[in-house]
Amino acid sequence: MLHVEGQALEILVVDDQAENLEEMQELLEDLGRTVRCVDSGVKALERMATGQIGLVLMDVQMPGMDGFEVARRMRADPETRFTPIIFISGIRQTDTVLNQGYSAGAVDFLSKPVQPNMLLHKARILLEHDHYRRGLKHTSEQLERERSFNASILDNTAEGILVVSDEGIIRFANPAITRMLGCAGSELQGTALLEWIESPHEDTWQHSVWHDHLQRGESLRLHDANLRTREGRSLPVALSCSPLPPDQRAMTLLALDMSAVRELHHQLEVMTITDALTGLLNRRGFMQALQAAIARTQRTDRMSVLLYLDLDGFKQINDQFGHERGDDALRWVSTQLQGCLRPYDRLARIGGDEFTVIIEGVNGPDDAAAVAGKLIAQVSADQENFRLGASVGIACLLRNGNTVEGLMRAADSAMYEAKRRGKGQYRFASNKIAAGE
Repeated sequence: MLHVEGQALEILVVDDQAENLEEMQELLEDLGRTVRCVDSGVKALERMATGQIGLVLMDVQMPGMDGFEVARRMRADPETRFTPIIFISGIRQTDTVLNQGYSAGAVDFLSKPVQPNMLLHKARILLEHDHYRRGLKHTSEQLERERSFNASILDNTAEGILVVSDEGIIRFANPAITRMLGCAGSELQGTALLEWIESPHEDTWQHSVWHDHLQRGESLRLHDANLRTREGRSLPVALSCSPLPPDQRAMTLLALDMSAVRELHHQLEVMTITDALTGLLNRRGFMQALQAAIARTQRTDRMSVLLYLDLDGFKQINDQFGHERGDDALRWVSTQLQGCLRPYDRLARIGGDEFTVIIEGVNGPDDAAAVAGKLIAQVSADQENFRLGASVGIACLLRNGNTVEGLMRAADSAMYEAKRRGKGQYRFASNKIAAGE
């Protein structure tokens, strides 16, 4: 289930007709989310103020305050401006109506009666997007709080300031820049600016971008630059330089430490390759890892294998006990699988109940078979709480394919062969399968 700071995201349905609210309440139960129903725009805005709404499904024609006005007010509020809105209305969708709806802030416009499958699919996607948006916002706010706290305890501004002559020599350095570079002000004054700039790299001052902008009297801003500290460490910064009055024959250079921002970017990159439910690699991250493993195997000629694992009995857990219990089972399985593997083996969840493992440097097929058997045994180890089993397909890198697609096809086919033969077992891929024959 999607959460924001420990609270589950809710769906808000707004419609002045009680029968429409009842129908939507029943339909949306399949999403496993709390559904709040209100019959007016005023009540909708009151509910939005709780900060727990992840998606709004709203009628347009309502007495007092119509859906367009509610959407406009939501977009004007910083707390709700990004909450996704789907208009669901019986009015004819003319260009004027659609333009009015999208201008008000809707992300979609559906006609009554709605197609259940289409609505549920769009609702799931929008809830997921809003969940990640809120998570990123929370991370950004947390980083900003940390940066503000650090800045508050400094004696001077956290931004480094240099004054550089038209010959590229540093005339002045404030305490902040000396702290950033790990040196005293006296070590900076009289030295060449280019000695402290790692990127953008410039061979000579006269042909540098700094000299060019200074001569033309123009400011320059670089958001992706790096300084070089006294000890040779690379420091990510945003640099901004501005010419001083012509008679000064110099420019000021402002350096802002971007370490926290670069770390945030790294966190965002990690999120794009991580499965939110289990914390394992997702399909995208797995594909990248498999491509890298193929390249390493080609260089070293060591035997490596891909294991494709599909759970047996998972659908019954979802059907009998609900998706929340299914999520618990998936998290439990991921923990069990990790416990069977080496720290550097790559485990991923690439689908609903599908897992993959990349094992590099195995001694032979017997080693691969032993790992597969251990995984199967561990998945079925707790039949009292989770009546699960596993079927595993094994493909050898290079032998069963030298591309991501070929290896996936080989391992997947072998896994289905294991299921066909009775489940709870493993099968090795054949070269014919890998070749698509």
